[in-house]
Amino acid sequence: MAERVAGERFRAGWVALLGALSLAAADRPNILFIMADDHTSQAWSCYGGRLAAFAKTPNIDRLAAEGALLENCFCVNSICVPSRASILTGQYSHRNGVRTLRDALPSSADNVAKRLQAVGYQTALVGKWHLKQAPAGFHYWNIIKGQGRYHEPVMYEMSLDNGEVQTGAYSTDVFTDKALNWLDRCEPSKPFCLMLHFKATHEPWQFHPRHAALFEDVEIPEPDTLLRTTGPKDSRVPGWPLEILTGRMTAAGKHGNGKLIPSSDDPVTTRQETYQKFVKDFLRCGAAIDENVGRVMDYLRERRLTNSTVLIYTSDQGYFLGEHNYFDKRFMLEESLRMPFVIRYPKEIRARTVLDDLVLNIDFAATFLDYAGVTIPGSLQGRSFRTNLRGQTPLDWRDAMYYRYFENSESRPAHFGIRTQTRKLIYYDGLRGVADAKRWEFYDLAEDPHENENRYDAMWQSEIVRDLKKRLAVLQAQAGDSPWVFWLYSAGMLLAAIGLSCVFCSAGRLPWKGPKRCLPIYSQYLTPHLGYRRPVKKRNWGRFSLTFDWPEGADEIVLLIPMIEWRRAGACGWMEKP
Repeated sequence: MAERVAGERFRAGWVALLGALSLAAADRPNILFIMADDHTSQAWSCYGGRLAAFAKTPNIDRLAAEGALLENCFCVNSICVPSRASILTGQYSHRNGVRTLRDALPSSADNVAKRLQAVGYQTALVGKWHLKQAPAGFHYWNIIKGQGRYHEPVMYEMSLDNGEVQTGAYSTDVFTDKALNWLDRCEPSKPFCLMLHFKATHEPWQFHPRHAALFEDVEIPEPDTLLRTTGPKDSRVPGWPLEILTGRMTAAGKHGNGKLIPSSDDPVTTRQETYQKFVKDFLRCGAAIDENVGRVMDYLRERRLTNSTVLIYTSDQGYFLGEHNYFDKRFMLEESLRMPFVIRYPKEIRARTVLDDLVLNIDFAATFLDYAGVTIPGSLQGRSFRTNLRGQTPLDWRDAMYYRYFENSESRPAHFGIRTQTRKLIYYDGLRGVADAKRWEFYDLAEDPHENENRYDAMWQSEIVRDLKKRLAVLQAQAGDSPWVFWLYSAGMLLAAIGLSCVFCSAGRLPWKGPKRCLPIYSQYLTPHLGYRRPVKKRNWGRFSLTFDWPEGADEIVLLIPMIEWRRAGACGWMEKP
């Protein structure tokens, strides 16, 4: 009798527990995350940019009107593979190890899908993956390898070994088909997290034939900077001009619906014709995305899932559409850095909300976990912006962001920087053979929102720039972006710096103003100086060289311990192999 009572109590306890779990599951929203590739904000009508009248995005606009639009959402490394890894892991590139296009996200790595799966979410991924190893944390996945192709893509369902050609299909359409088919098979009693990733609008912009007539007799407006010298005025880098795209478009017929055939040998005319074909093909691909976003919205409405689903549409980074005569991304300039982002969750987010807070792609994972009621692990470097969307921005929310691009080439060198609400400072650590002062760029976004002119040469001595450099050092420290080499020699270098300061001051080279003013200032993270340009002494120790700057009229020595990052291109900063 006692055993029967104990058994009944045990079963009753389990029933109560399962009931509580079911109630908790009912309170947790579904998460449907749709992401495109390179679908930059200039090509979304709801962002009101120069192409707003031409961008065919009525469904994306409807999603923004029914929820929130983020004005200042940015990626921390503007290139496809690293951005996607940061979204999944909630970590900067140097932390998750996915720094460049060559890197892979290990299947063993922790990610937001695994966390959601562990608390009962049904998880799925459909479309572009791009992280090389098999997806992990998803009950179902069906992906393309690498970039895949627009027409008749080869899709890999739950295995990377045997792909299936989607005969007669267009990638944007068939990805949505597969995603909605999976939703049909979901258990209604459990929440789901579905990630639908489009290939569009990545180069070569092969649009569906149904959009061939779009913009046929239309002249797309040019950006003011299209016909100027490539790049912002006084830019430190060669950049990535449209002339490169002209070469690709005239050499092969894979862009859009065929080759570009310039009407003349005039370089200005050719640049303009390249721009017209490029942007029209881009917008045509975007039109297919918008139609499929509309399909997803209609699906949720028809199944009465709208109010219980967090629906997001975004892009993995921005893209240049002819601004500064550029195409592609990678640079820390606004068109590349900004991630357009709209989100709808009627239970919490008011319609037509516009959020100006600085939000980063490393914040996405924390936000998903927050909505799911999951404790956010300390390994995540981002923060949930759920309360921000409700109009309750935390008092300690970030007022500046840290960016770092790791790949390195002459035209698109590695760089890092800081962006606040009104200013931006960039340092090109990948440049070689140039004076250190010629690696910096400074933009006042309040006065020059389109970044037409680098004003570092005029502002390098200003308190504004000095303060940005100090804040950049702090952000790098907070992100943990410092090499292990520093910890081995920093203590010794600091002692040497103190000794040098005493020597110089005692020799009368500097007036003694106490240790606070006379002792060298060193920075563990900020490379390579605080604005001084006249190197006076260089010392070589074996494999390394270190430069001291002695500024004219200065009453203190500035000694910086630069950041060292070993990679295939060699050492970075001004501590180099001789």
